[in-house]
Amino acid sequence: MAELNVVVVGVGSWGKNHARVFNELQESNLIGVYDLDQNKAKILAKQFNVKSFPNLEDIFNSEQVDAVTVASPTSTHSEISLKAIEHGKHVLIEKPMTSSIEEAEKIIEKEKDSDVVVSVGFIERFNPIVKRSKTLIEEAELGDLVLISARRLGPYWPDRLKDVDVIRDVSIHDIDVFGYLLGKDPISVYARGGKLRHPYFDYAEILLDYGEGITGFIESNYLTPHKLRKLMLTCEQGIVEADYITQDYVIEDQEWAKQQKIQWQEPLKAEMLSFINACLAKKTPHITSTDGLKALKIAVASIRSIQSHKVIELDL
Repeated sequence: MAELNVVVVGVGSWGKNHARVFNELQESNLIGVYDLDQNKAKILAKQFNVKSFPNLEDIFNSEQVDAVTVASPTSTHSEISLKAIEHGKHVLIEKPMTSSIEEAEKIIEKEKDSDVVVSVGFIERFNPIVKRSKTLIEEAELGDLVLISARRLGPYWPDRLKDVDVIRDVSIHDIDVFGYLLGKDPISVYARGGKLRHPYFDYAEILLDYGEGITGFIESNYLTPHKLRKLMLTCEQGIVEADYITQDYVIEDQEWAKQQKIQWQEPLKAEMLSFINACLAKKTPHITSTDGLKALKIAVASIRSIQSHKVIELDL
């Protein structure tokens, strides 16, 4: 069986999970990790019996390395990803793809001239509740969809580096999921939000107009004491409430409320396996760099809406 040799760049709270999953999957071979905090990298490398790379150049110049995952702070995504592509390495970039639209566009341009796979880490696409919701919407099991909404709330993580606001860091998950579920882009966005405890936006409410009577609504924050991750669908013949974390899926129609049995799966493992398979086959990944750019554009437009108190028309 072919294996993909992978290095994880950035081993903070989420990069550690990247390393764990690549170490567990038979289709991949975790060969090393890198972090600016060399001590942190060495501890994780020892845990998985892999190399702790002293610098990025050694990773990019190694013929043994097939791919890198970029789980470092968002402000570093562009520089690291561009160098990886230049050296012929496949790249999985954690969301948000980059700090700015311009940086994301540069990555896409560089990708066009290469033979590598570039994907963005929208983990919720691989959540079973999202897959179930897509089927329900496409088959109109509860009639026409009227509203798709999400709540993504929870406290600030002290051990997690934050160099972006709650919209680009958190709301962007649901921005991507909504587009995937509906198979279409929003035509406008109106958002409200504020900076209650942090120097960046730490709470936001986003209203997306998808046309044809379909609205999307996203509530997110870094404030509430308990973590909440919910996806809701309002249809003409019923409603759905699903939990991203537990993967519970409840459908309430005109007769009764019923909880559907969905076998729990780790979305990150499914995401990484999808990326690995795309790299080994050199085919278009399930989530493309263009998907990453599109979600970022909507997130940035949401921020502009908060700042201007206006509806922002979208041209995606």
